Parts: sequence; C-alpha cells; structure tokens
Amino acid sequence: MFRSGCSRPGIAGGVDAPPAPGGRPRKKWLGGDMGDEARVIEEFFLRRYGRHALYLPSGRLALYLAFRQWLRPGDRVLMSPLTDDVVFFTVLAAELVPVLGPVDPSTGNIDPVAIEESTWSGLRAVLTTNLYGIPDRMDLLEERCRRHSLLLLEDAAHALDSRFDGRRIGQFGIMAVYSLSKHVGGVGGVLTFSEAGQRQALARRAAGEIRYRSLPRALAHRARSLLSTVGASSRPRKWLARLRDRLFPYPKERSGHRLPYETTAVLQARKEGGGLDRFDQWIRVDKHLYRTWPLRSSLRATLQRLEAFEENRRLRLAGARKLLDLGLTPPGLSVPSDCALYRVPLFVQEREKVLAHFAQRGLLLDYIYDPPLDVYAPGLAQRLPSPSRAAVWSRDVLPVDPLLADRFLALLRQSPTLCRLSREVVSS
Repeated sequence: MFRSGCSRPGIAGGVDAPPAPGGRPRKKWLGGDMGDEARVIEEFFLRRYGRHALYLPSGRLALYLAFRQWLRPGDRVLMSPLTDDVVFFTVLAAELVPVLGPVDPSTGNIDPVAIEESTWSGLRAVLTTNLYGIPDRMDLLEERCRRHSLLLLEDAAHALDSRFDGRRIGQFGIMAVYSLSKHVGGVGGVLTFSEAGQRQALARRAAGEIRYRSLPRALAHRARSLLSTVGASSRPRKWLARLRDRLFPYPKERSGHRLPYETTAVLQARKEGGGLDRFDQWIRVDKHLYRTWPLRSSLRATLQRLEAFEENRRLRLAGARKLLDLGLTPPGLSVPSDCALYRVPLFVQEREKVLAHFAQRGLLLDYIYDPPLDVYAPGLAQRLPSPSRAAVWSRDVLPVDPLLADRFLALLRQSPTLCRLSREVVSS
C-alpha cells in the first residue's frame, strides 16, 4: 500500500491555485488543492517508471502541455492514423503539423521501416500510440530519432502496463502521457518526464490552462458519476442509464466512431493561434471537464485502484489469453505475453453488425478508430500511404476489454456463428 505524507498547498505541480473571484481562497471541493492523493500518484509513477511525474486533470491536457513545452508551432510530428481524434485535434491545437505515417499490419502502430529517410529528416518529433497496449517498435523508433535528432514522445494512454524488450513503455522518450481513466477506471492523467528541471515550467503552464468548476457543476458531475457506477455494477443497468441521462443529459458528440467537424472551422482556429480555448469543441469530446480538477473523493478512489493494480493486471492477462485463443486474430499479430492490454483486438466480418448485436445485450465495445485519420481529415494533415492489409485495423477490428472477457464469451456462446474471422486476415 502507498503511504501518504504531509499535504501541501496548491495544485499537484507545486504552483498555488489562483484565488476565486473576489480574492476569496478556493475551497478544496473546487479542486484548488489536490493534496496527498496527487502526490502519492506521482510517487507511484516515479517508482514504477523512474521518471518525474506531474498529476493533471486529464491525459489530453497532459499531452497538450507536453507539446507546448517541447515543441514549437510549425514543427512536424509523425503519428499514427489509428488513434483518437482527440489526440489529433490536440496536435493541431498546439499549432503542430501532423504527419500520418504508414501502419504496420502486425501491430496497428507506425511502421518505421516503411518510412523513407527523406521523411525522417523533415520531422521534429515522433508520437507513439501503443494501440490497445500493443507496443510500438520502440527499438526502431529510438534508432531513427537518435539518427535524425528527433524528439520521441510517448502516448502511453493504452499502455500503462506494456513493455518492449524488458523496458516499460514510458521509459523510452523524453516524456510520456498516461490516462488514469483507462486501465484503472480512475480520474486524471499523468505526465512523466526525464528532466527534473522541467517540472516547474510544466506546472506553470498547467496553472494557466486549468479551469475550476462551480458548485452546481461539481454536484451534477458527482451525481452522474455515482449513477454510472451503480448502473455498471447492478442488474437494472438500462433503467439507471436512462435515469442518469434524463437527470444529467450529456450530449452525444460522435457520429459513428469519429467526431464530426468542419474543415473551415478547424483551419480558422489554427489561423487565430490555436490553443485549447479555440479547439475546445473538438478536444473536450467525451470528457468536458478535461481541464478541471476532479473531486477529492474521485481522486481517492483513483489512488485505491492504483494500489490494487496488480490484481487488475492479473485479470487483464488472464482475460487476454481467453480472447486471443478464439482464433479471431491474424497469425502475425504481435502481442507480448507480459503486456496487460487495454483492449484485445479481434478481427471480424461485418463488424458493425457484431457491434450492434453486443450493444443490444448491454455490452458496448469501443475505441474503434474508423476511418483512419488520413481518410477522416485529409485536409488537415500530411499523410504517408499504408499497405492495404493495414485497413483491417480500422474496418474490421473489434476491441474487447479483457476484464469483460467472460461476459463477451458468454454472449458469444449464445450466437456461435456471429464472429467470423475477417476475410482479409484469412487471405493474408
């Protein structure tokens, strides 16, 4: 178990929270003081990864702060077309130029071998994805970054417990970003970095971007969270979900698997100087409070889940083995046995029909990046072509949470012919 030390004033980064309007000190329930819990979470990451850590309201805010800290407007960043559109819009908000690389069919991540030398020399940084927890080819990316003097930035949101050649994801680049809402179902994000001297500068940047919630919004968010938690762990899920959505409506922002947008509006936001305020409508999707400190009670619950992570890891490894044994993955899929995956990628025919079947039975399968970013936003990025075989990672992939493996398998047994291996995987 972690032991908490003395609490400290200010935000987790060590910068005092600004006073409330009128000069009155902010109350702790407004998020002005994250106290012991945030510090202990930072210590967890320091021990686990050997990197300095800064706790923040979300992983997407951590990613934006990292871009602003280490890169300059106009820098070209190599990234995968198979990642969340929120990550893509965060890159644009930081006034960077996304270069969408080719996808490796065996991992779903960037394929460094397929990128020409002339492309590497025109980049400033590489952003990894570690899709579903499957590690990027960190050996090749490290070598290319060294050779061309590039910055290696790690998006480890899916890779809290992933390794490559014995090293943890998050120990390769100059920084890494983790999302505590993923593996542990907590709140907030963590930015880790190798240079201790960066901490104060990052904390100052954070203080300029963080927003404080009003009491009504805090109470509404807490009530919605409680109803969601109860609904996820009890029989009358649908009834509680309807009650939650009626009392505390949350707008549906995605159309299919991607967020709708207007190219002209995005380009105008970039022209005006980028930043989170101008890009808020695209970055806040699914998490409107991404710039707001969580409630202390939520932070304490997150810490408890981190404390129990080894049990979480054991269950994920066991669930992943059951799902991988279904025979719905390509022979060349590279999944290290010691990685506790966030999702297990299965590849099926008529994927949308399969999704609807499970959704009707209360099992929602998510984190599908279809279409890939080069098709989704062709006018907002530079792109490098991917092999046709890589299309299965967007068109046919069925990501399953290994913690829900038993429930998925039980439903599958009721419809044994529902999931058939993707034709393209069969023919490859």
